[in-house]
Order: sequence, then structure tokens, then C-alpha cells
Amino acid sequence: MPVSREIAWKYALRPALIPTLTILGLDFAAKLGSAFLVEAVFSWPGMARYGVNAILAKDLNAIVGTVLVIGIGFVIVNLVIDLIVAMLDPRIRVRSGLA
Repeated sequence: MPVSREIAWKYALRPALIPTLTILGLDFAAKLGSAFLVEAVFSWPGMARYGVNAILAKDLNAIVGTVLVIGIGFVIVNLVIDLIVAMLDPRIRVRSGLA
């Protein structure tokens, strides 16, 4: 790798990726929330439409299952993003215990 690319990666691109990845995680949450509206309006089959139908039918078990699956997906995506951010900047680490 040439020196100029190494300098650009180390001092410009790597630190710039941290907030970008964080925003991508937040965008994923927004896309999960808007999936309910999009699937209902366009009559697309999917998890969000199933959740809407469960809410309209007042099926508590289906509602809990839908929220659980979507919540687990959100947590997994944010965990992966946090691990990538920790690899990009070693100063960002999870401390054990409280502050």
C-alpha cells in the first residue's frame, strides 16, 4: 500500500467511518419502523404486515412474537456495528462494571 493511501486510511477514512456506521445502525431502526407503513400500503407480504394484521386481530401472542423478532434483529445489527467500531478504533472499548 503506498504511503499516501496508508495515511488517508489511518488518519481520515478510519475515523470518519465511526459516525457513519453509527448512523447506519440508526437508519436500520428507521427502516424497520417504516416497513410497517410500506407493507400495509403496498400490500406486500412480510413480517411487518403480519404484525399489522396481528394488531388488527388483537392477537397478543403474534404481536409479542413480531416485536421480539424485530427487536432481536435490531439488537444483532447494532451489536455488529459496535464490534466493527471497536475494531476501527481500539480506544473505544466496553468497560466492565459501572463508571
